[in-house]
Amino acid sequence: MKKKEKISHEGHRERLLNLVYNVGLENVSEVQAVEYFLTYVFPRGDVNPLAHTLLNHFGNFANIVDADYNELMKINGINDRSAKRIKMIRGFFTYYPFVRMKKRISLKNNREFYRFLSGLLRFEETENLYIFAIDHSFKLLQKRSYDLNKVRQVGIQPMDLYNYISSTKATYLAVAHNHPHGTAKPSKDDHAAVKFIEQLLESVDCKLLDSFIVGEDGIYSERNDGFIENFDEEIMIDFLDTSSIK
Repeated sequence: MKKKEKISHEGHRERLLNLVYNVGLENVSEVQAVEYFLTYVFPRGDVNPLAHTLLNHFGNFANIVDADYNELMKINGINDRSAKRIKMIRGFFTYYPFVRMKKRISLKNNREFYRFLSGLLRFEETENLYIFAIDHSFKLLQKRSYDLNKVRQVGIQPMDLYNYISSTKATYLAVAHNHPHGTAKPSKDDHAAVKFIEQLLESVDCKLLDSFIVGEDGIYSERNDGFIENFDEEIMIDFLDTSSIK
């Protein structure tokens, strides 16, 4: 790259950074937003043409981030490292709110916890499972994620679950998974999975608080045998009533 071109690209990146900083990411064009994102994926160079290519192929920013690794690798200009960096950005979307809210998120605050679950699972394209460690005052201590397809193949290993409970000193566990593009109503397999976890917990001083399912239509609570939130309306349930927890 010629020195003049390098200076031009660096100047463009600086102008783009200042634009996004001053007006906000939501107030720039989508191609500018994608281009700005790509400056983190590619530390140097002109990423404007690649931003156009990605948008033309995938349609929007969300589809780019959700794209399969192999599909990203088909794009001219994307290599193994950049494809992995694009895929890893999704982790920041869930890591930030969890760290931000970890000390104050509590199942006493239904609205806050539902919002957290929704952000975690509502827009996932694949099935994911989370197990939450919760203390005696219903505060969220930690979360652990699983690929649900792998869980179906090998199950949840009892020692792994027991070590998780021991390391977090959890009083309760809560489980949540998603039904991408489907209803949150549980299947027979979902009910069986809850029974299996409850059986595993019989030998330790920890109880299953609830199992949640997030679908297109809302969040379903297996403990309450119904929707605790519809995405077009809110239904509040008192988590402090533990009388139905076995």
